[in-house]
Amino acid sequence: MPHLLLEGALIVVIVRSAYKAFQLASSSHKSWLDIAFHASVGILALSFFW
Repeated sequence: MPHLLLEGALIVVIVRSAYKAFQLASSSHKSWLDIAFHASVGILALSFFW
C-alpha cells in the first residue's frame, strides 16, 4: 500500500509541475527561474518514478 501511495504522489507532483511550467511559459511575463524550477521538480519526480 505505501508503494502505491508514493507512486500516486509522484504522479501528482509530475502533473502539477508540468502544468505550472507550461502555464508560466505561456504567460506574457516569463519568469525563467520559476519555469526552470518547476521543470526541474518534474524531472526529479520522473527519475524517482522510474
